Amino acid sequence: MFYIVLFTPIVLSVLAFILSKKNSFNILKISTIIYWILALFVLYLFSIWYDYNYWIFFTKYLLDFNSYVNINTIFVLLIIVLAFLISWYAFYYFKKEVEHKTIGLNRLKEYNIFVNLFVFAMLLVASTNNILVMWIALEATTIFTTFLISFYWVKTSWEAAWKYVILCSVWLTIGLFGILMLIWSGLESLDFNNIVFSHINVLLAKLSFVFILVWFWTKVGLFPMNSWLPDAHGKASTPVSAFMSSILLPLALYIIFKLKLIVDTLLWNSGFTNNILLWFWIITLLYSWFILIHQRHFKRTLAYSSTENMWILALALWIGGPLALKLWLLHLIAHSFLKTSSFMSVWNALLEQKTGKFDKISNLLKNQKVTSIFIIISILMLVWVPISPLFISEIWLIYTLFEKNMWLSFVVIFAFILIFSWVIINFSKLFKEKDGTDTKFIAEKFSCNSIFMPILFTLVLWIASIVSVLFIF
Repeated sequence: MFYIVLFTPIVLSVLAFILSKKNSFNILKISTIIYWILALFVLYLFSIWYDYNYWIFFTKYLLDFNSYVNINTIFVLLIIVLAFLISWYAFYYFKKEVEHKTIGLNRLKEYNIFVNLFVFAMLLVASTNNILVMWIALEATTIFTTFLISFYWVKTSWEAAWKYVILCSVWLTIGLFGILMLIWSGLESLDFNNIVFSHINVLLAKLSFVFILVWFWTKVGLFPMNSWLPDAHGKASTPVSAFMSSILLPLALYIIFKLKLIVDTLLWNSGFTNNILLWFWIITLLYSWFILIHQRHFKRTLAYSSTENMWILALALWIGGPLALKLWLLHLIAHSFLKTSSFMSVWNALLEQKTGKFDKISNLLKNQKVTSIFIIISILMLVWVPISPLFISEIWLIYTLFEKNMWLSFVVIFAFILIFSWVIINFSKLFKEKDGTDTKFIAEKFSCNSIFMPILFTLVLWIASIVSVLFIF
């Protein structure tokens, strides 16, 4: 049954390859339906495995963070649900792109092929417990997303794709060298769930973690290896940007900690890895604040906000303990759905624009009320206003951090306030009323068969999942 889930995206990709380009929109419809059925199928499997008792599943098994399999389950669920939501949204998105003659049906056929391969690669990363299979699958995500980033076949998108593939491939090769060093240091099993080691070489174990960290640090998009991130998100299509930012980055971050646990086991101490991670995280957070000051483009701002959210997820895993790990789950789910809805909503505002810069668009609330409501909800929840679950997770993480390092807590609070301020200041420009503006707007009509329904459904699923997690607390 698991292989049905794993290889369904492969079947969809082959179907998109075999059928002519005239059937590209039909493939998007089929993908949407199948991913929805697949999500229900996975939930049904879980209900069988846990004797139809979801309460036992969520409280006893899913939140048992000592088991890799159960955390993998979270990612498999999120990937499938997001694949459904983004496929649904992509149908309306590419329909507009084809109408505006931005792309042709050939490009849409290529999208269907590579996005389903991308989903398969992410599912393989999330489900495997073998280190080398994980490395191969993560490298596959790089290859498939390179074609998706260069989707529009213009000079800037090709440049972004080349920067992405070169940086990630080079550091992935170095990461493979780090894995081999980890094996040479004394690791005798490639299975995360069966760590066997002997004759430990401490120096090799430490060096292996440095190489592995640089590898995944690049894939997660954290400073200083994040130069590919804003360009890739800025030039890729909105569905691809939403996919990469919402789930691919957290998935790569989680794998860092799977490998970190192995190194800590080899060294019999987590002090070495924690010290390295801590300094990288502090620099990343301060960099996020500094770079957001200078951002004037929608999608680049959302890309850099992903860097900041990855830092928070990393902080929760670094702190450790049952409460911090539950907060990690809360933040992961909230970030995945909210970042998806943010990219979707923002694109609606850009639909008739020649630019994506904040200063070039105004009067949005007056002319596009539905889009404005979705943007306001998504952005406010994403930047941790007090009613946001992200605010809850961050307050508790800061409180926990106080017990470890009070001065570090003050640095984190200061950076949070500045990041919040700059994101709000930038996005508030969209709603300012200006006379004589040449901004163009689309006619909006909210209906069950419109581009707004995937966004609304994303927010509904976000609320439902967050209520479930908070109820578990």
